[in-house]
Amino acid sequence: MKEYPIPWGKKTIALQIPDGVPVQWVASREMKPVSDARRAVEEALNRPTGTARLRDLVRPGQTVALVVTDITRKLPEEIILSSLLRELEAGGIKKKDITAVVATGTHRPNTPQEIREKFGGVVDEIAFINHDAYNSEGLIHLGISKGRIPLAFNRTVAQADIRISTGVIETHLLAGYSGGVKSIAVGVAGEETIGATHNYGMLQRTRLGIIEGNEFRKFLTEATQAIGLHFIVNVVQTGKKEVVKVVAGDPVKAFHEGVRVAKELYEVEIDHPAEIVVSGVSYPKSRDLYQASRAANVVVFGPRPVVVKGGVILIPASCEDGCGHPGYCDIMKKAEDVDDIIAISREEGFAAGEQKALILAWILKQARIVMTDCILPGDTLKELHLESMPTLQEAFDQELRRNPKARVTLIPDGLLTLPIVRG
Repeated sequence: MKEYPIPWGKKTIALQIPDGVPVQWVASREMKPVSDARRAVEEALNRPTGTARLRDLVRPGQTVALVVTDITRKLPEEIILSSLLRELEAGGIKKKDITAVVATGTHRPNTPQEIREKFGGVVDEIAFINHDAYNSEGLIHLGISKGRIPLAFNRTVAQADIRISTGVIETHLLAGYSGGVKSIAVGVAGEETIGATHNYGMLQRTRLGIIEGNEFRKFLTEATQAIGLHFIVNVVQTGKKEVVKVVAGDPVKAFHEGVRVAKELYEVEIDHPAEIVVSGVSYPKSRDLYQASRAANVVVFGPRPVVVKGGVILIPASCEDGCGHPGYCDIMKKAEDVDDIIAISREEGFAAGEQKALILAWILKQARIVMTDCILPGDTLKELHLESMPTLQEAFDQELRRNPKARVTLIPDGLLTLPIVRG
């Protein structure tokens, strides 16, 4: 019997697998973290990619919007923001003219306590506000994109003289890789903009890890050009949230520099698909089902599915914040089966955040999803066409009894690692 450590929020579950069961352990490649994150951030700011130093881009008297991530992302933003403040002050910007806008997208607003825990003492130096995608008074409309998508953005961000965004570069279902201009084009966009991009047609044309020829990322770039983004600071991290690369500077050139490192870190070849796939979720993505279920994305939406048709995906996640965005749950609850979810999504459309129903339905056409070690009641998950078991070990043992010859793939970080089947 062998034990394998599977992340479960901030903790780890020791999954026991009998000897003789074929197991593929699919972890991101080893990459040495930077020895000093603060120094790495400062070095990136001192030598930005594709643009002048930030202090040379700004002028005294200008207003600055810092677009920062919300609690569903974990990166050393307390370090990044303190370094950015020093750089801006060196360019003559006053702290009273700087506002940090939390890029919630369609996520819930972050509480003052959560903001303080995430950003540290910086919250006492500059103003922080949550973006609200549903508040029309807090948005500015900048016309229509070439693809007929309405361009609505946070008023504070749009009216600032200088816009800077932070972010993390990691695998993303629509964008291929998150980061770069996404924080602006989605994170502080209006609900109508987000809903128009997270649609049935767009979802059919994107894959994880693909940025070249990606229609969604084309929109991100076009939308960001409409509002303007002057500078980014992005990080690439290990599954343990250790920084391996900091990029800063031009929103496109610095992003591509980070993506090269991210691909080297996250994309891992494997020999074959498996009948049983375990996909782990670390904190903070484990907080709700909306985020935690993304652990199934890398299993199905890479270049090729890494679970066989009719197989099973086991996801341990506590989901202490419940379902997350409620809209997708409503769609799934009213649908009779998976095909009905797809039909409703295709024929009726969906609002921002509700695309999760369609994504889960497409995954369920390939494999079952079993949530384990989850606070959500089993009856609730059943209404969402998902299965549940009290513990990962019980779920795994049951699947192995059903199929004693099953091959097993373990993805300890199911939100970062992108397995790619050889051939």
